[in-house]
Amino acid sequence: MTPGLKSLSIQNFRSIRGAIVVPLDAQVVLIHGTNGMGKTSVLSALELGLTGAIAHLEDQSNYHDFLTNIGTAEGSIHLTTSGKTETTSGEGRVTFKPGTFSTTPALDEVHTRFFAERCYLPQAVLGRLLEFYDQKKTTNSRLTLFVNELLRLDPLDALVDGLNHAFNVTRIRKIAPAYRELEAALQRLDQQIAREQTGILSAQEAVNARLTRLNDLVMQLHPTMEELPPNFNVGALREQVSQGGFDEMELSRITQERSELNSLSERLAKLGESGPEVDLAVRQREEAKATSEYTAWLNDQGAEIIAALDELRKFHSELSRPDADIGALVNEALAWCEAEIERCQRLLNQHELGSKVLATAQATAQRAAARIQDINDALAARTRDAKTLANALAGIAPHVEADMCPVCNRDFSELDKGSLTSHIAATIANLTSEAGRLQALANERASESERLATARRDEVSAERMVLSAEARVDWLRRQSSITSIKSKLDALREEATVGAQLFQLLEIARRNLIEARRADLSSSTILPDIQAAVERVTGRPLGSFTSLQEGLKQADNELLAKQAAVRRNLSTRITAESELGQYERETQLLSERIDRARQLSERERSMKDTFTSIGNIRDTARHLATAASRVRTGIVRDVFSGSLNTVWRDLFVRLAPNEQFVPQFRLPAEDDGRAEAILETLHRSGQSSGPPGAMLSQGNLNTAALTLFLALNLSVPSQLPWLILDDPVQSMDDVHIAQFAALLRTFSKKLGKQIVVAVHERALFDYLTLELSPAFAGDSLVTVEISRNLSGETVADPRYFVFEQDKIVAA
Repeated sequence: MTPGLKSLSIQNFRSIRGAIVVPLDAQVVLIHGTNGMGKTSVLSALELGLTGAIAHLEDQSNYHDFLTNIGTAEGSIHLTTSGKTETTSGEGRVTFKPGTFSTTPALDEVHTRFFAERCYLPQAVLGRLLEFYDQKKTTNSRLTLFVNELLRLDPLDALVDGLNHAFNVTRIRKIAPAYRELEAALQRLDQQIAREQTGILSAQEAVNARLTRLNDLVMQLHPTMEELPPNFNVGALREQVSQGGFDEMELSRITQERSELNSLSERLAKLGESGPEVDLAVRQREEAKATSEYTAWLNDQGAEIIAALDELRKFHSELSRPDADIGALVNEALAWCEAEIERCQRLLNQHELGSKVLATAQATAQRAAARIQDINDALAARTRDAKTLANALAGIAPHVEADMCPVCNRDFSELDKGSLTSHIAATIANLTSEAGRLQALANERASESERLATARRDEVSAERMVLSAEARVDWLRRQSSITSIKSKLDALREEATVGAQLFQLLEIARRNLIEARRADLSSSTILPDIQAAVERVTGRPLGSFTSLQEGLKQADNELLAKQAAVRRNLSTRITAESELGQYERETQLLSERIDRARQLSERERSMKDTFTSIGNIRDTARHLATAASRVRTGIVRDVFSGSLNTVWRDLFVRLAPNEQFVPQFRLPAEDDGRAEAILETLHRSGQSSGPPGAMLSQGNLNTAALTLFLALNLSVPSQLPWLILDDPVQSMDDVHIAQFAALLRTFSKKLGKQIVVAVHERALFDYLTLELSPAFAGDSLVTVEISRNLSGETVADPRYFVFEQDKIVAA
């Protein structure tokens, strides 16, 4: 029994919000929706229901966490088929939420793989299909593996692979762990012996070089000492070398004296090259001049700026007081003025808008209240429960016999107004009509009440935006005053910059005057310290030098020379101690390496005898493997040339009749007899050309990928009767689309395939609906349009098409 898709229920899956049901019980199902509406999500949900996974997303291990529609807690998928068969279990279920994913697919593992590779072509895979089948691998390509499955070549491949693994040294290691371990052990042993020999030579060279280095260091410390013999006493030499305590103390003393000299040099440099009294007089004149200039500016333009800032401070109490950078203060005031003017304007604009909204809301509320009063008056005039009375009369009517009233036992014919039954029926009709009018009035009152409540809310919101008359005048006055102050400050901005520069010059002059006074005080205390330090280091009086700086420099040079000599001696001692330790360790390492190399050589001789009996039957096994590989290659070539390439060419030429280059697979011969398929194009003249990516346009590339997928579907025995395509028409012109529609019609109506196609272009959807409409009794078509309602939830609108006999033509 051939299974058929029946129905798909989806809730909160990817871009689908809410719950929808997509009917699939037709030979052809067309799905339409604009980009982002959820077409691809519907087909992905179908794949999940059948296989339990989305094949082209499997390399993204965490895609299960993003299946739930954003803003919803959980989702589900339920797929039903025409019934339980050997192929399908009858239904598939998937439930998911962030962090949780559970699935019960409708297909088993074998049919799941067939569906993913031969029945479903996602939009994301269409552009990569040619690349996917053209991948170069060290073993068989994906397409060659497909042909193996088609021709049942697995036993022959197993024979070839088994022989290659058993009788090729590079593969024996995979099936014979003992051989691999023995070979690896011998290789490691050879490497160890080579390393040990190299290590012995390196160790001997290191010992000799270390001994030479030690002799050089000892001669630097003790020039009269003789050269060290190869087997000298390491401990005695270490005691002789390690007498370095005096060098550390001397180095510390010299460092301290240099620090004192540097301190005196820095103090002397701060006094300046000229005399302190001369420098002090110059600084006093500079300070007096700067003070005069700043005072003059402050009494002239500065007064205007300060007055404007004081006026602004009435509105901005947090404005800083004038300081050194009065230019920055003016810029700060201007920025605040601009922001405050904009705020005032924003509040005034808000007032205007609120006034308009308030007037509208009040008018609406007044009209709604008046209408509600009218409705209440009308309802009060009709207090009688017309509907209840009508029901009561309808219950009495069956008990009326002739014209006798069952309530009062009077004969209604006495009134000469017709029969009692007709009178009751007329009264019931009038009461029912009155009840309808009362219900309409009640509904209208509810609508007006809602409109009144909305108007009241708008009125309250608008009242918060409206300013009082006094407040509006205050804001207008504030905006005008700040605008006036801003105009004054704009005109005085350059003068503020000049004032800031003058104040900065005054501050510099004052700092220079303070430093000159400090130098005058320091000059009387530094001279005795310099004289004592120079005489202690150089042994010469300070008066023998041309200047104080020269005396300090000479003393520092002598200390620097002594420091370098002590450091060299100390470094030599430390290096000698380190070299002694290295010499001791390298001597021990040399002895250990010599013993270990002797043991490894004995083990190597015993292991090489183990490999003499391996390899007598390898030639016969290699001949058998080569023959089997050649038989396999011939079969594969026949399939590519006579089956797959032929079907692919027929389909491609049908969709693209004007294209000169036709894609195909070429089978280059390998030295080992294998055949691996690669993509190329063939000109209609018969000449081979480059790969499809270099020879075809984008539209024909998509056509090539689509027809390759259909050719692969037709080349294998049909395990599942489904063909599902996600927006397959990309960059195709009208000719391609027309031929593609005819091809789908052939798959559906002649080959019996159940087809599901999703497209996003409305014109294409309408065209395919026309082309794939039912053509005979039993044929069917379902179209589903995916959209969203005003609340953002997804809506699926199905439409069924069935075959109807054209009676006009038949007649």
